[in-house]
Amino acid sequence: MKIKSGVWYWLAMACFVVGLLYGMGLEGSFQTGGTVSDADFITAMVLILLAIFFMRLGFYAADQEKKRSKKVHQQPRNTVKSGRKAG
Repeated sequence: MKIKSGVWYWLAMACFVVGLLYGMGLEGSFQTGGTVSDADFITAMVLILLAIFFMRLGFYAADQEKKRSKKVHQQPRNTVKSGRKAG
């Protein structure tokens, strides 16, 4: 079973929001004169980069879904059509 694009988009948004909230907390502690460790900064950046990665996976999954649906619902081609109408 393949993961649908909507799941990747939700995962990307969740990582992005958590990364931004984490970054806002870092910025608040920086403004009040607190210390900001390298691990905290790296965690925020990794979460934001993961969000970008998951968004790209979502775009790829959406393209694959579009290709699969195109193949299934295609009209038959090169069929014999008569010029006369019944009725």
